[in-house]
Amino acid sequence: MSDRRYHSVILDYDACKGCTICVTGCPAEAIRVRDGKAQIIAERCIDCGECIRRCPHRAKKAQCDDFSLFRSDSNLLQIALPAPSLYGQFPDQYSIADIHAALIELGFDAVFPVAAVTDSIARAGCAFLDRAMHPDIPRPLISSSCPTIVNLVQIRFPSLLDHILPVLAPMELAGRVAKQLLDGIAGKPIKAWFISPCPGKITEAIAPLGGEKTSVDGVFSMHDVYLPLLQALKKGNSGYTGILPAAASEIAWGRSGGEAEATFPGGKDSYLAIDGMDQCIKILEAVEDGQLTDIDYLELMACPLGCVGGAITAINPSIAAHTLKRRERLFTKTVDLPPECVCEQDACLRSAEFPPRPALLLDKDFHRAMSMMEQMEEIHKALPGLDCGCCGSPNCHALAEDIVRGMAKKTDCVIILKEQYRELLDSKQKDGHEG
Repeated sequence: MSDRRYHSVILDYDACKGCTICVTGCPAEAIRVRDGKAQIIAERCIDCGECIRRCPHRAKKAQCDDFSLFRSDSNLLQIALPAPSLYGQFPDQYSIADIHAALIELGFDAVFPVAAVTDSIARAGCAFLDRAMHPDIPRPLISSSCPTIVNLVQIRFPSLLDHILPVLAPMELAGRVAKQLLDGIAGKPIKAWFISPCPGKITEAIAPLGGEKTSVDGVFSMHDVYLPLLQALKKGNSGYTGILPAAASEIAWGRSGGEAEATFPGGKDSYLAIDGMDQCIKILEAVEDGQLTDIDYLELMACPLGCVGGAITAINPSIAAHTLKRRERLFTKTVDLPPECVCEQDACLRSAEFPPRPALLLDKDFHRAMSMMEQMEEIHKALPGLDCGCCGSPNCHALAEDIVRGMAKKTDCVIILKEQYRELLDSKQKDGHEG
């Protein structure tokens, strides 16, 4: 089985020690250790970045543009698209205007905050969720803002694809609006750079999950931008006069619950906001079982505490979430964005559906797949059930599958190997006594 999709999560083979920490920690069961080195199964990887968080040897990395090579270019108009979670990375002694001014200091020609389009997306989502207008759509609908969750649904829960809310990701809409707003200025081509908190959004920017054309031309890691941006902030440049977020609800998208609160102001009974892969998987299993039909909306964020907990952010997620909430409280009133930043509902909707990615399919032939399933169950019964990961597979069930697929053997299990050695030793001792 092959997967030609681009993946931003990559393995540094030389740095890998084969310790299996990433194997047992991968929520997609997309990593194996074979011959002493980790291997990422591309068709199963959802670019969640959990392996980046967990690897003690820094052998897992997010592949993105190198910020150290970024330079101003007189032939281009270069726009920074900061995610709302960026504002939680810096103490609130620095205003959002200060952060934007520092981005200009680093060489960007303009800054268009992704937060500037979140209100338009929230309104479009709220209208789509109106039961009176769309009584036939399945419930609950699932946010499409987290590409890792969409990826997970494509692979593991394809029956729920029609539950995904068909609105654009804020990053994508921000790129489109920014280019329309600045098109023709100084007669230069425009290049839009997204500043990402997670590898999932890097993948989505480079290779959109729905196959649509992207408006984002490059992606920088928030982790890589953090120190240069902090140094620029310390210079104390001010006087930024460009576009800023207009309301607390717009930057709240950077933390868990912020998107749902903006989409359902005052309607907490209508939504659930869940963060962290383990809990998101449990909720999706419940939806697949036909539960939660009384809930309109699920905001599912793969990263703990939401985007502020992304695997390529710079500071502690709890501190970042706290800072973002403090910034929200600084908005004493809502101001009006330029009319050009406000999008009609149609402009916020996706034109393409998310296709399924049958990465878990054992075989295209139904009868052969059933036979392989039966073999898996028999092998699984014979395994010790410890789910220790010492075999290089994430658990005993995964090892059984790997054996059936020809990717492993029973003796990769250290318990079974030990038993075979004991039987061999007993047999030799018995032969010795009889001789």
